[in-house]
Amino acid sequence: MHSELILGHSKRFLRLIEEVDRYASSAWPILLVGETGVGKDLIAQRIHARSPRSRHPFIPINCGALPGGLFESELFGYERGAFSGALQSQRGLVRAAQGGTLFLDEIGELELPLQVKLLRLLESHEIRSVGSHRIDRVDVRIIAATNRNLTEMVQQQTFRQDLLERLSVLPVEIPPLRERIEDLKTIATTLLERLGATLELDTLTPLKEYDWPGNVRQLKNVLIRAHVLGGTHIQSSLLRELIDREKNKTSASTLAESSTSRVTLADIERQVVLDRLKRCHGNRKKAAQELGIAKSTLHDKLRKWKLESPAQAWPLYREPQHPTLAQ
Repeated sequence: MHSELILGHSKRFLRLIEEVDRYASSAWPILLVGETGVGKDLIAQRIHARSPRSRHPFIPINCGALPGGLFESELFGYERGAFSGALQSQRGLVRAAQGGTLFLDEIGELELPLQVKLLRLLESHEIRSVGSHRIDRVDVRIIAATNRNLTEMVQQQTFRQDLLERLSVLPVEIPPLRERIEDLKTIATTLLERLGATLELDTLTPLKEYDWPGNVRQLKNVLIRAHVLGGTHIQSSLLRELIDREKNKTSASTLAESSTSRVTLADIERQVVLDRLKRCHGNRKKAAQELGIAKSTLHDKLRKWKLESPAQAWPLYREPQHPTLAQ
């Protein structure tokens, strides 16, 4: 178990640990919710380690990394010859977790058709391999995790309400690092002790001045860089410089997301039309043909965008010598 997460003395963190330890003894599904980097996978491992299933396998699955076409066969297994490339039968990850825990990370990334198949497992505790008619009963404890708002996804019809209800029998919200800043010193010193490094007395100041959007994972990465660059005695000036870099990265990412979020469908359409006009050297008839629209429709769009003249629609456009060629 990674001690950088399970160490802490803040009230918020102690309540979390008390809650998950009480949940560990049951067999009901658990839903872990928290930002990226808070350690949802480590909390899942803690629950498994303190459960009656601890002597059986803990099988983690990243739902966002597994292609949709492979999800069913990877989870439930498949029979030889069930599809092209199935040269031999496979038991699947659910059977591999028999008696233990199946950890479904990034559950919010799971496509709707696959959510139905997972729902069947939760409801019946039965699975069937791809290409098989035999149904097997399994005994696994499900722990799911996400950094997304599944309630909003239900409203947007991208996540099933019944699946959410099945997964969240025992919900756990893992607080971000900024909400348990009292634990920062303990986590940082423990991490550095494992690296064989120490902090200067005033080094905690820049750590506490940053809100750590990447949480414990981001803190760990910054401290590793500080150790590599600064050696065994890490100075406050170096740590402040590294944190400033993190702030700049965060600001650039936020700006990019903000710019992207302001782009509308109309903006995209306008850009596509103008790009095609440029490719066609201002030839509206050819551009309309390539866009699959009538020439009159193209004229209407340009008129709406107040780009009626060729020069407005495409600044590099030059009037052809023969006027009919541009038509």
